[in-house]
Amino acid sequence: MTSDHLLKEIPKVDKILGSSEFIPLRQKYSDQVLVRLIRIHLDTCRSMLQKGSLRSVPDSLTVDIASKISTSFEPFTKSVVNATGIVMNTGLGRAPLSEKAIERAVEVMSGYCSLEIDIKSGKRGRREDKISELVSVITGAEAATVVNNNAAAVMICINTLSDKKEAIISRGELVEIGGSFRMPDIIKKSGAKMVEVGSTNKTKLSDYESAINKKTGAILKVHTSNYRINGFTEETGLKELAEMAKRNSVPLYYDLGGGVFSDLSKFGLPHEPTVSEAVNEGADLFSFSGDKVLGGPQCGIIAGRKDLVEKVKINPLMRVLRTDKIRLALLEETLKYFMTSDPLASGHVTLKMLSEKRVSLRIKAKELCDKIKKIVPSNWEVEVEDVFDQAGSGAMPTEKLEGAAVSIVPHDLSLTKLSEEMRTISEIPVFGYIENDKYYLSLRTISARDHSRITENLNRTVNYHQK
Repeated sequence: MTSDHLLKEIPKVDKILGSSEFIPLRQKYSDQVLVRLIRIHLDTCRSMLQKGSLRSVPDSLTVDIASKISTSFEPFTKSVVNATGIVMNTGLGRAPLSEKAIERAVEVMSGYCSLEIDIKSGKRGRREDKISELVSVITGAEAATVVNNNAAAVMICINTLSDKKEAIISRGELVEIGGSFRMPDIIKKSGAKMVEVGSTNKTKLSDYESAINKKTGAILKVHTSNYRINGFTEETGLKELAEMAKRNSVPLYYDLGGGVFSDLSKFGLPHEPTVSEAVNEGADLFSFSGDKVLGGPQCGIIAGRKDLVEKVKINPLMRVLRTDKIRLALLEETLKYFMTSDPLASGHVTLKMLSEKRVSLRIKAKELCDKIKKIVPSNWEVEVEDVFDQAGSGAMPTEKLEGAAVSIVPHDLSLTKLSEEMRTISEIPVFGYIENDKYYLSLRTISARDHSRITENLNRTVNYHQK
C-alpha cells in the first residue's frame, strides 16, 4: 500500500478527541490543548509513514496517543531519594533545606508577605535589607545584598567595579564550574577587560602589583573550590593581596564560591575559607553561593564594604538578578541557624550530612540492609559496605567522606535495569549508583523517611520481574 493510502487511514483529530480513552484527559485539560497535542502526535505518525519507518497505522494509535499525553505532563521536579552519597548533588537540587527554613517558606507562600514593606513605618523599603543585617551580624561584614545565584553575583560585582576598565586575575584562578561557567567568559560579559597575571601554578604579589595602572578597576581573587593544584605552587594569600590593593587604592573582589560560615574543622572536615575570614583578611567585596555548604536556597550573597555594596545595589543589573520572596524567606531562616552557638545541634541538615561519622552510618545501613533482605530473592547479594562519599558542588574536591552503604547484586536482573527501575517504577524516584559491579545505596544522604520509599521501589521491581 502506498504512503498516500496509508495517510488516509490516520484517524481525524475530532474522532480521537471524542474517543473513550480521552474522557479522563478532557476532564484535566482543555480541548484546545488536547487538539494541539493530538496533532503533534499525528504529524509524527504521518512522517514515519512517509519515510517508511512505519508500515501501517497502528490499531492502538488512539490509545498510544492518550497514554503519551497522560505521561508527558507529570511533574518534572519531583521529590527524590538521594542515595548517591553526594551531599550537595547539583542534579538533585544541591543542599537539602533545613526544617525551619521550609516552614518559613510555606508560611510566606500561603498568602501575602512583607516583601518590600517596613511593617513599623508602613513604607516601602528594599527586599534584601533584612538579609544584609543578618549577614553583617553573623560575619562582621559592613553590608550585604542578594541576587539569584553566585554566577550572577560574580557578574554584577565585576560589572560594578570594572565596567570598561581592567580586572586583574591570576592565571591559576581562571576556573570553570558546572554548566560551562568560565571566569574569563563572565569577565568579558561583565564589560571588563581581563588582565591575566602569573602562571597556572605560581602567582606572586609582585605579579598583581606590576599590572596595576590607571585603567585598573579591580583585582579579582577566586577560591578554586572545585580543584586543587599541588606540587610546585605559590599563591598570594588574601590578606597580603588586600593590603597591596589598599595601598594602590584598588578594590579587591573575592569570589568565595561556596558560602562557609562555620569552620568545618569543628565538624571533623577539612578547613575551607569562611566568610568571616574574607571580612577579617580585608576583601573589599566578596560573594558566595547560598545553596552549597550554607545549606539554603539557590542565591548569590554579596557582602563587604558598605559603599561598594551600595554601588552594586544601584546597578541596573540588580533589577534583573534579584531574588523572590520564597528564596528570601528560606535564606533568612537558614542564616539564623548560624546565629546559634551550634548550627549542627540546631538542626542544620547540610552540616549534619557532611559531618556524620561512618560508625553512625553503618548502624543505619545495617537497619536498611535487614529491611531489603526481607524483600529481595534469597539469591540476591545484599551487604553493608564501607564507601567514600563526596561533599559535591565543588566543595572539598580532593576530600572523601568516610561513609557506609548497602550494596546489592541482583540475579537475573542487570544492574542497569535495577538502577533504572528504582528511578522509574514509582512516584518517588530513588537515585543510587553502580560501582564495582554492584548497585549502591549510600546512607549519608538517605533520611529516615527514605527507607520506606527504597523498600517500596525494590518490592515493586522484584514483584514485576517475578510475574
